[in-house]
Amino acid sequence: MASKQIVPIDYITVDVKVYDDIPKAVASNPNVTLAVENNLRLYASISVSDAMKSLATVGELLKVANAAADGHSCAKPIIKILAEYQSLVNDTASTCALFALNSLASLKQHELALRLAEKQPQKALSIISKTAEKAKEMAEKSQKLVEMSKILVDQSTEALEMATGDKNDEIIKENEVVKKQGELEAQAAKLRTEIDDLKRQADEFKELADKASNEASEQRRTAMILQVVSSVTTPLVQLGGPLISSFSGAGVLDGTSKILNVVGDSITGATKKPDQPEKPKTTKTETTDATSEFKDKKKNLEKQETEKTKELEEKKAELKKVDGESESPEKKEKKEKLENSIKEINQQLEKLGKMLSDTINEIANQFKERAAKSEDKEAAYMKLKSQYQDLQRKSNSDLAQNVVQLKNLSIQKNSLEVSIKSLEITIKTMGKVRTIFENTRLFWLQVKGQCEALSDVSNMKDLADAADLDDEFKIDFTNEIKSSGLNWLALAQINYTASLTITGIKKNFDDVMNNLPGRSEAEAIVKSSCDEIQKILAQENKKIDEIKKESDKPSK
Repeated sequence: MASKQIVPIDYITVDVKVYDDIPKAVASNPNVTLAVENNLRLYASISVSDAMKSLATVGELLKVANAAADGHSCAKPIIKILAEYQSLVNDTASTCALFALNSLASLKQHELALRLAEKQPQKALSIISKTAEKAKEMAEKSQKLVEMSKILVDQSTEALEMATGDKNDEIIKENEVVKKQGELEAQAAKLRTEIDDLKRQADEFKELADKASNEASEQRRTAMILQVVSSVTTPLVQLGGPLISSFSGAGVLDGTSKILNVVGDSITGATKKPDQPEKPKTTKTETTDATSEFKDKKKNLEKQETEKTKELEEKKAELKKVDGESESPEKKEKKEKLENSIKEINQQLEKLGKMLSDTINEIANQFKERAAKSEDKEAAYMKLKSQYQDLQRKSNSDLAQNVVQLKNLSIQKNSLEVSIKSLEITIKTMGKVRTIFENTRLFWLQVKGQCEALSDVSNMKDLADAADLDDEFKIDFTNEIKSSGLNWLALAQINYTASLTITGIKKNFDDVMNNLPGRSEAEAIVKSSCDEIQKILAQENKKIDEIKKESDKPSK
């Protein structure tokens, strides 16, 4: 490897003398900023800002958990966590401030080492070695904070287990009440379903009764028309036959059938008025059957009437011809015979009229019977409707009683529910507390790892020896010093941010420790604190997403 191919890396371009110079140094050069950001990728799983803000959230969570756990066995480990947590916050605050100051001192020593690196590589190495010793001490201090965090993780686990046990005890006490409430709720649901079904069935029976009423009315109307027609059919045949025949040019029954067509239309619904209720399906079927029977008989009678009318006309024509003949015994005999035939045909026509009248009467009686059956169905449906309404009233009464019992039962188990809800809050908050302490432990493990890396200057020692032997390696040596300095700057940035954050947390935590609430204040605390906790956690999730997105980017 040729030294002349090695390019000097960019380094801090501002003096780093005081605390607030740290972020200025990070932003002093784009390449410096990038180097620090790449160094901070070691903390991708948990950033310092997230760790310290989570500690702030823990204060609120512990306050809620302590209030919710009051009166339960899990309150004891939570109080112990509060005490240990106070020590963790205090030690974290002091350690972060110390690490930031140590980092400032190390950066100044790196600046001096860079000035000596060109002419006195071994002297520069000696100065860097002092920072390595300091990094080793910082790693040991970080380990102590790792152990403190681990203790709090274990205590949080214990509190979680005890809170779960307390909750199970309360649930056992509540089981019978919950069981009874469940039975009442199931009964209420069943009653509501029954009421809906009864109401629906009562409505259906009312609809069926209305249809049956309409059906009976239609059957009675049809029967009345048929009776009127029947009452006039025979006299028409007997008395009006010759008139109908002479004026209409048709036979007696053919003329009568024109009158009966009106009846047929009435039966089939041809004369139905627009505002007349639609007939039930059963009425339509029965009416169709009656009409078919009527038409078949009518058709048969018309056929017979046509045949007899034709025969009558033939006999009359023959009689008229005989009348024109000369008087003789033969004429007299023919005439007498023809007159007897005509008389017989008229008698047959009269008999056909009587048969038609009887047929119409029979159909009318069928419609009367159907009307009576429809009236019976209407009465039966109305009775069923009344019975279902009675059942509905009883179900309504049972449901009202059920609701009262549920209300009383809710009041009875209210205190048990409050206890269980409080313990649920404790379990949820302590679960989050444990996670935060675990993340804090992980953070200090990462700080420890970085400090251990800074304490290792073996590569720098090799480059210092090489630079003593050959100037070709001096750029390599100075680049190594700069890389170490940038790593110290990243550590300074981490602890600078942590120190600023933890200072605000400590005041918040002191307020929590000085104002530990009782159980009576739990509801107000939960309401006010949970809103803030949700806000902080939402911000934390957003930050985690940003870190994940950033960590997925390839290094430049």
